[in-house]
Amino acid sequence: MKQAKLVHIAVRYAEPRSLAQFYQRAFGLKEVLSNRRAVDLWDGYLFLAINPPSATGPMGLNHFGFVVDDVESLRPVLTRAGASKVVARPAGRSFTDWRVHDPEGNPIDLSGRGYNTIPAERLQNGTDDRAMNAVRRLVILSQNPEELARFYTAVFGMEAVKTAAHKVVLTDGMMQLVLLNLDPNPVSGLYCYGLAGKENSDETLRRLAESKLTVSWGPDWVDEGERQVHLRDPEENLVTVFGMN
Repeated sequence: MKQAKLVHIAVRYAEPRSLAQFYQRAFGLKEVLSNRRAVDLWDGYLFLAINPPSATGPMGLNHFGFVVDDVESLRPVLTRAGASKVVARPAGRSFTDWRVHDPEGNPIDLSGRGYNTIPAERLQNGTDDRAMNAVRRLVILSQNPEELARFYTAVFGMEAVKTAAHKVVLTDGMMQLVLLNLDPNPVSGLYCYGLAGKENSDETLRRLAESKLTVSWGPDWVDEGERQVHLRDPEENLVTVFGMN
Protein backbone atom coordinates (compact mmCIF):
# COMPACT_ATOMS: atom_id res chain seq x y z
CA MET A 1 0.00 0.00 0.00
CA LYS A 2 1.27 3.46 -0.90
CA GLN A 3 1.84 5.56 2.20
CA ALA A 4 -0.64 8.40 2.69
CA LYS A 5 0.56 11.91 3.48
CA LEU A 6 -0.74 13.95 6.41
CA VAL A 7 -0.84 17.37 4.77
CA HIS A 8 -3.94 19.06 6.21
CA ILE A 9 -4.88 20.35 9.67
CA ALA A 10 -8.02 22.45 10.12
CA VAL A 11 -9.09 24.71 12.96
CA ARG A 12 -12.23 26.77 13.50
CA TYR A 13 -12.10 30.25 15.00
CA ALA A 14 -14.36 33.26 15.20
CA GLU A 15 -11.90 35.52 13.35
CA PRO A 16 -9.86 33.43 10.89
CA ARG A 17 -8.13 36.42 9.30
CA SER A 18 -6.85 37.71 12.64
CA LEU A 19 -5.59 34.29 13.70
CA ALA A 20 -3.92 33.70 10.32
CA GLN A 21 -2.01 36.93 10.73
CA PHE A 22 -0.71 35.71 14.09
CA TYR A 23 0.67 32.51 12.57
CA GLN A 24 2.21 34.48 9.73
CA ARG A 25 3.92 36.92 12.10
CA ALA A 26 4.96 34.48 14.80
CA PHE A 27 5.93 31.46 12.72
CA GLY A 28 6.37 32.67 9.14
CA LEU A 29 3.62 30.54 7.57
CA LYS A 30 2.55 31.61 4.08
CA GLU A 31 -1.02 32.43 3.02
CA VAL A 32 -1.90 30.56 -0.18
CA LEU A 33 -5.71 30.64 -0.29
CA SER A 34 -8.48 32.88 1.02
CA ASN A 35 -12.12 32.01 0.45
CA ARG A 36 -14.78 34.17 2.08
CA ARG A 37 -13.67 34.18 5.73
CA ALA A 38 -11.44 31.10 5.59
CA VAL A 39 -7.67 31.29 5.20
CA ASP A 40 -5.25 28.50 4.21
CA LEU A 41 -1.64 28.77 5.37
CA TRP A 42 1.24 26.64 4.06
CA ASP A 43 4.69 25.71 5.33
CA GLY A 44 6.01 23.96 2.24
CA TYR A 45 4.35 20.63 3.10
CA LEU A 46 1.38 21.04 5.41
CA PHE A 47 -1.66 23.25 4.92
CA LEU A 48 -3.14 24.83 8.06
CA ALA A 49 -6.75 25.71 7.24
CA ILE A 50 -8.27 28.37 9.49
CA ASN A 51 -12.02 28.19 9.01
CA PRO A 52 -14.95 30.21 10.40
CA PRO A 53 -17.38 28.70 12.92
CA SER A 54 -19.66 25.88 11.80
CA ALA A 55 -23.09 24.89 13.05
CA THR A 56 -21.93 21.29 13.46
CA GLY A 57 -18.18 21.31 14.15
CA PRO A 58 -16.42 22.28 17.38
CA MET A 59 -14.29 25.40 17.63
CA GLY A 60 -10.51 25.11 17.85
CA LEU A 61 -8.64 22.12 16.46
CA ASN A 62 -11.32 20.50 14.33
CA HIS A 63 -9.97 17.80 12.01
CA PHE A 64 -7.00 16.75 9.90
CA GLY A 65 -6.53 15.10 6.54
CA PHE A 66 -4.49 12.78 4.35
CA VAL A 67 -3.76 12.73 0.65
CA VAL A 68 -4.28 9.12 -0.43
CA ASP A 69 -3.63 7.28 -3.67
CA ASP A 70 -7.23 6.19 -4.28
CA VAL A 71 -10.11 7.11 -1.97
CA GLU A 72 -12.52 4.49 -3.33
CA SER A 73 -10.11 1.57 -2.96
CA LEU A 74 -9.46 2.65 0.63
CA ARG A 75 -13.09 2.28 1.73
CA PRO A 76 -13.01 -1.48 2.48
CA VAL A 77 -9.71 -1.01 4.32
CA LEU A 78 -11.32 1.70 6.45
CA THR A 79 -14.26 -0.54 7.29
CA ARG A 80 -12.05 -3.46 8.31
CA ALA A 81 -9.90 -1.17 10.47
CA GLY A 82 -12.89 0.16 12.41
CA ALA A 83 -13.52 3.55 10.79
CA SER A 84 -16.99 5.03 11.01
CA LYS A 85 -19.08 7.64 9.22
CA VAL A 86 -17.42 7.29 5.81
CA VAL A 87 -19.26 9.98 3.85
CA ALA A 88 -18.64 12.06 0.73
CA ARG A 89 -18.12 15.79 1.26
CA PRO A 90 -19.93 18.46 -0.78
CA ALA A 91 -18.32 19.45 -4.07
CA GLY A 92 -16.20 22.57 -4.23
CA ARG A 93 -14.08 21.96 -1.14
CA SER A 94 -10.48 23.12 -1.41
CA PHE A 95 -9.11 19.77 -0.18
CA THR A 96 -11.43 17.05 0.99
CA ASP A 97 -13.38 14.43 -0.97
CA TRP A 98 -14.46 12.20 1.93
CA ARG A 99 -14.76 12.49 5.71
CA VAL A 100 -14.22 9.50 8.02
CA HIS A 101 -13.78 9.02 11.76
CA ASP A 102 -11.13 6.81 13.31
CA PRO A 103 -12.18 4.17 15.90
CA GLU A 104 -12.06 6.81 18.67
CA GLY A 105 -14.16 9.33 16.76
CA ASN A 106 -11.45 11.70 15.51
CA PRO A 107 -12.53 13.27 12.18
CA ILE A 108 -10.26 12.77 9.17
CA ASP A 109 -10.53 14.23 5.67
CA LEU A 110 -9.44 12.10 2.71
CA SER A 111 -8.39 13.53 -0.64
CA GLY A 112 -7.17 11.91 -3.82
CA ARG A 113 -6.37 15.26 -5.43
CA GLY A 114 -4.77 17.27 -2.65
CA TYR A 115 -4.90 21.05 -2.91
CA ASN A 116 -5.22 21.13 -6.69
CA THR A 117 -7.51 24.16 -6.39
CA ILE A 118 -4.52 26.31 -5.39
CA PRO A 119 -2.57 27.73 -8.36
CA ALA A 120 0.93 26.24 -8.52
CA GLU A 121 2.60 29.65 -8.49
CA ARG A 122 1.21 30.29 -5.01
CA LEU A 123 3.01 27.22 -3.76
CA GLN A 124 6.39 28.43 -4.92
CA ASN A 125 8.73 29.10 -2.04
CA GLY A 126 8.03 32.76 -1.43
CA THR A 127 8.99 32.84 2.24
CA ASP A 128 12.28 32.87 4.09
CA ASP A 129 12.65 29.29 5.34
CA ARG A 130 15.07 30.48 7.99
CA ALA A 131 12.23 32.45 9.58
CA MET A 132 9.57 29.71 9.27
CA ASN A 133 8.57 27.25 11.95
CA ALA A 134 6.89 24.44 10.02
CA VAL A 135 3.99 22.44 11.48
CA ARG A 136 5.44 18.97 11.94
CA ARG A 137 3.41 17.36 14.73
CA LEU A 138 -0.21 16.56 15.44
CA VAL A 139 -1.01 15.27 18.92
CA ILE A 140 -4.07 13.12 19.65
CA LEU A 141 -4.92 12.05 23.19
CA SER A 142 -5.93 8.41 23.54
CA GLN A 143 -6.46 6.02 26.43
CA ASN A 144 -4.95 3.24 24.29
CA PRO A 145 -2.31 4.67 21.92
CA GLU A 146 -1.07 1.28 20.70
CA GLU A 147 -4.53 0.14 19.63
CA LEU A 148 -5.26 3.43 17.86
CA ALA A 149 -1.84 3.29 16.16
CA ARG A 150 -2.81 0.03 14.48
CA PHE A 151 -5.59 1.89 12.65
CA TYR A 152 -3.20 4.48 11.22
CA THR A 153 -0.60 1.94 10.18
CA ALA A 154 -3.17 -0.35 8.55
CA VAL A 155 -5.13 2.37 6.72
CA PHE A 156 -2.52 5.01 5.91
CA GLY A 157 0.73 3.06 5.99
CA MET A 158 2.21 5.26 8.70
CA GLU A 159 5.36 3.96 10.37
CA ALA A 160 5.72 3.66 14.14
CA VAL A 161 9.07 5.20 15.11
CA LYS A 162 8.62 5.27 18.89
CA THR A 163 6.46 3.13 21.15
CA ALA A 164 6.19 3.37 24.93
CA ALA A 165 3.61 2.59 27.58
CA HIS A 166 1.97 6.00 27.23
CA LYS A 167 2.61 6.97 23.61
CA VAL A 168 3.14 5.92 20.02
CA VAL A 169 4.82 8.22 17.51
CA LEU A 170 3.91 7.61 13.87
CA THR A 171 5.31 9.28 10.77
CA ASP A 172 4.58 9.63 7.07
CA GLY A 173 8.21 10.55 6.48
CA MET A 174 7.63 14.23 7.24
CA MET A 175 4.85 14.71 9.80
CA GLN A 176 4.73 13.13 13.25
CA LEU A 177 1.37 11.86 14.50
CA VAL A 178 1.73 11.55 18.28
CA LEU A 179 -0.80 9.32 20.05
CA LEU A 180 -0.47 10.21 23.71
CA ASN A 181 -1.97 9.01 26.98
CA LEU A 182 -1.67 11.84 29.50
CA ASP A 183 -2.71 9.63 32.41
CA PRO A 184 -4.52 10.43 34.71
CA ASN A 185 -6.12 12.88 32.24
CA PRO A 186 -9.21 10.99 30.97
CA VAL A 187 -9.67 13.24 27.92
CA SER A 188 -9.33 11.75 24.43
CA GLY A 189 -9.37 13.45 21.04
CA LEU A 190 -7.52 16.05 19.01
CA TYR A 191 -5.22 17.94 21.37
CA CYS A 192 -2.73 20.27 19.67
CA TYR A 193 -0.20 20.68 16.89
CA GLY A 194 3.50 21.34 17.17
CA LEU A 195 5.83 23.51 15.14
CA ALA A 196 9.48 22.69 14.58
CA GLY A 197 12.02 24.96 16.21
CA LYS A 198 15.13 26.26 14.55
CA GLU A 199 18.74 25.60 15.54
CA ASN A 200 18.71 28.99 17.24
CA SER A 201 15.50 29.58 19.17
CA ASP A 202 16.12 33.26 19.90
CA GLU A 203 14.28 34.55 16.82
CA THR A 204 11.20 32.41 17.48
CA LEU A 205 11.09 33.46 21.13
CA ARG A 206 11.50 37.11 20.14
CA ARG A 207 8.54 36.91 17.75
CA LEU A 208 6.40 35.23 20.40
CA ALA A 209 7.35 37.93 22.89
CA GLU A 210 6.29 40.59 20.38
CA SER A 211 2.90 38.85 20.23
CA LYS A 212 2.63 39.37 24.00
CA LEU A 213 1.93 35.69 24.63
CA THR A 214 3.03 33.82 27.72
CA VAL A 215 5.24 30.83 26.97
CA SER A 216 6.43 28.05 29.26
CA TRP A 217 8.89 25.20 28.89
CA GLY A 218 8.08 21.55 29.50
CA PRO A 219 9.34 18.06 28.63
CA ASP A 220 9.17 17.14 24.96
CA TRP A 221 6.47 14.49 24.50
CA VAL A 222 8.48 12.73 21.78
CA ASP A 223 12.19 13.20 22.46
CA GLU A 224 12.87 12.31 26.06
CA GLY A 225 15.42 14.55 27.71
CA GLU A 226 14.54 17.44 25.39
CA ARG A 227 12.21 20.36 26.09
CA GLN A 228 9.43 22.04 24.16
CA VAL A 229 7.71 25.40 24.40
CA HIS A 230 4.01 25.53 25.35
CA LEU A 231 1.86 28.52 24.51
CA ARG A 232 -1.74 29.49 23.91
CA ASP A 233 -2.46 31.22 20.62
CA PRO A 234 -4.72 34.32 20.61
CA GLU A 235 -7.76 32.02 20.67
CA GLU A 236 -6.41 30.18 23.77
CA ASN A 237 -5.62 26.94 21.93
CA LEU A 238 -2.55 24.93 22.88
CA VAL A 239 0.44 25.07 20.54
CA THR A 240 3.90 23.60 21.09
CA VAL A 241 7.27 24.38 19.54
CA PHE A 242 9.79 21.55 19.75
CA GLY A 243 13.45 21.18 18.84
CA MET A 244 14.38 24.48 20.47
CA ASN A 245 17.92 25.01 21.75
